[in-house]
Amino acid sequence: MNEYKHLTEMIPEMEPDEIFYKRIFLEYPAAHLDQAHTVEEIEKLCPEASSHAAAGFTYHPGNALDETILPSDEDTIIFRHNRYAPAFLHSHTFFEMIYVLRGTCENIFTSHTISMRSGDICIVAPSIIHALSAFSDDCVIYNFLIKSQTFEAVFLNSLPKYGTLHDFFSRALYSPGSQFYLYFKSGKDPQLVNLFKKILKEYQTQKRYTSSMINALLEIFFICLLRNHEKNMIVPNPAGKKQEKNIIFILKYIELHYATLTLPELSAFFNYSERQLTRILKNYTGKTFSTLIQDIRLSRAAELLKQPTLPVTTVMEEIGYSNITHFYKIFEKRFHMTPAEYRSSISPDSSLL
Repeated sequence: MNEYKHLTEMIPEMEPDEIFYKRIFLEYPAAHLDQAHTVEEIEKLCPEASSHAAAGFTYHPGNALDETILPSDEDTIIFRHNRYAPAFLHSHTFFEMIYVLRGTCENIFTSHTISMRSGDICIVAPSIIHALSAFSDDCVIYNFLIKSQTFEAVFLNSLPKYGTLHDFFSRALYSPGSQFYLYFKSGKDPQLVNLFKKILKEYQTQKRYTSSMINALLEIFFICLLRNHEKNMIVPNPAGKKQEKNIIFILKYIELHYATLTLPELSAFFNYSERQLTRILKNYTGKTFSTLIQDIRLSRAAELLKQPTLPVTTVMEEIGYSNITHFYKIFEKRFHMTPAEYRSSISPDSSLL
């Protein structure tokens, strides 16, 4: 019986490892294996569980997991998370996506815990310390371990490169020391479940071009995830302060109206004071409102300059600048060349201003 056909219809039978972990959990209640511990702490609290985990885990428990543990010929590995496995704290240099198909689990970070339920998806960035606690018979949870280069190709490349969201995710997901993840409440979205079944089937059958097929399906999966559940996405504040539930809406609004938008207009639309909004943008993006607007405009200008017949003056006007001297000055500061030189560098035969 192929498991992918029954992901949401039935609870898988307990595997030998899961039976072992459940027995250890019940026999050693004082060890609290459902709570987050370092590998060293688990070794002291319950040596039997630690030694078994080291032999039976898809990847060995460790404080810091490197991308080299993933097969060199695979961009992504997928496995069902062992129920009752000790919740060991760890970080990794790759991306991890946790998909809860049934039941519940706790995703434990150093500063807080998120309780994940059926349909929830969490994408954990590299370097973040966390532990997964899944201690019930009825939970069905899958882990995707995705190489960083692959994640960038299938997730970040699906976003407009001149947009605020692309810059926001890039900074948050790759900034050293940032405690960042994306948490979606997808509510058992049938479209996502169906895509996941296709991904898992492809992974299990390992046909020709399987890696390329999985990457293509993952890109569709992420696009549908953002399209259908962007409004339900929870993003922690990178500054470690109060979470702002409207941050994605704010960034998207800036992205849509960058050519004419002012800070007073943005503040009024979201009912914040200008001081509040400035602080929120600084916390989440590391930039001021004016810097965000300028970066979007210049990135968009670079995209438009790829069109060889579009005059530079038209490009300037479309992105919201009316002073040509000012536009040339900030463009040269950003790209270290004039707009005409930039156009020639990407299309040598184009000289139209």
